[in-house]
Amino acid sequence: MKIISKFKDFYDYKVAKYGVDEKLVYNRVTKNFRNSPRLFSINKTQPDYNNKILFVGDKIVLIFKTEEKLYTQFDLKDIELLKSKNSNVQIKNFFHHTNDSEITFLDGNTIFVNSFINIDLYDLLKMNRKTFYNFFIKNKKDFFDIDEENNFFNEPIVLIEFLENVTDHDNRRSTSVYKKTYNPNLSQLGIYFDEDFVWQSLVEFLSNKRSEKEISPEVSNENKILSKGFDLKTSFRPNMKKKHKGDI
Repeated sequence: MKIISKFKDFYDYKVAKYGVDEKLVYNRVTKNFRNSPRLFSINKTQPDYNNKILFVGDKIVLIFKTEEKLYTQFDLKDIELLKSKNSNVQIKNFFHHTNDSEITFLDGNTIFVNSFINIDLYDLLKMNRKTFYNFFIKNKKDFFDIDEENNFFNEPIVLIEFLENVTDHDNRRSTSVYKKTYNPNLSQLGIYFDEDFVWQSLVEFLSNKRSEKEISPEVSNENKILSKGFDLKTSFRPNMKKKHKGDI
């Protein structure tokens, strides 16, 4: 993999181990998006959620916030136990702390997880980008703006975090606002975990994208227009319409 970037991140040095593949280019440009609720007369609230979601390639990484630092699932004391289908440990949208939301890290620190995602930890760890996207489109239709789908599925790294709830009491509507950061500087944010996991996940993701492009070549703009039923000669010329029989 070849990384083109204006900043250095904690996994970059792994190029010495894996080498540079000019065919797999990670153009690491940071972009930020947030869904924009169109509400008026609004009140804002910010629940005490203490988790974020990170996608590295197609792999999900759970991030847990504490006052001292950020942890990931790789910092959990017994990740295999938590991944067990019979585990009682869950990450749920808890408004009140309960015993089954408590997790312990390798350094002995223990927290109660209060997540914006109402789903078992076991099921969340099994999600890839597509299943995560489908879950939120089904359950939280305001999660992604419609023009953001391309970024979510094609940018190699995505960080997702909850910002605030926005409520329009006059119209009895509410929505949640999320921030999505594409290709963030992880070390600058205090996020560190297995560098080999990061590198290999990115290589796998870029390789799959390259294969998809080779199998399905990019469609030209002209063919895209024609596939939508438009006419290249008349549909996009100003003040021009097709002449119909009987027109003067």
